[in-house]
Amino acid sequence: MTDLVSLTNENKVALRDRALVEILQGKVVVVAAEHGYIYLCDAFSRGAVDRIHILRADNPGTAAQVLVGDISAVSGIAKDFDNDIQMLAKVFWPGLLTIQMAPQPSLNWDLGDGRTLGEFAVRVPNSDFLLAILSKSGPLVAASASLAGQAPTRELSESPILQSEIGLMVDEGTLPEGPASTVIRRQIIGQSGGLEIVREGAISLGALQGVLPAISAANP
Repeated sequence: MTDLVSLTNENKVALRDRALVEILQGKVVVVAAEHGYIYLCDAFSRGAVDRIHILRADNPGTAAQVLVGDISAVSGIAKDFDNDIQMLAKVFWPGLLTIQMAPQPSLNWDLGDGRTLGEFAVRVPNSDFLLAILSKSGPLVAASASLAGQAPTRELSESPILQSEIGLMVDEGTLPEGPASTVIRRQIIGQSGGLEIVREGAISLGALQGVLPAISAANP
């Protein structure tokens, strides 16, 4: 049976290490992000990524998001991490800014889209325990621990999670409500410049333009 363990200051390091072991073994774990619990797995474990999509009942071709522990990790997975994006990342990471970029061609991963989309979504989350895991791991796939299209799971006791498919669940209590991340992308995938906001969430267009005036709203 899946372990469901409440996070405390005393067991934080032990749980971090346990979560890392589960992830390295190709398993899915459940941990808290800012405003909802998420499924988490090794981005390079195709079986684990597929398991997340099955648990969520995602539509075929859906690409999962990638989380990293800091800005320095992005250049190894994205080929267009240019000065404009770095400026935004330095201001808004860790936090609720998701950036869609073109992957490095050498990456041996499939986030669920069969590598057909030409871009992937990445961010550095602002969640202490999640960052503790990411500080010791490589890129991890993350997706809301809820069925596709449903509200985030803010309390594990009310979650739809099929526990038999999970290696570890880390309970941080009831998570606060909050906005989704803001998503930005390039108008032309992989080409520098031409950044646009495609979903305005926690970070407003105005806040982004305060750092990078050239960023625009998406075309209708």
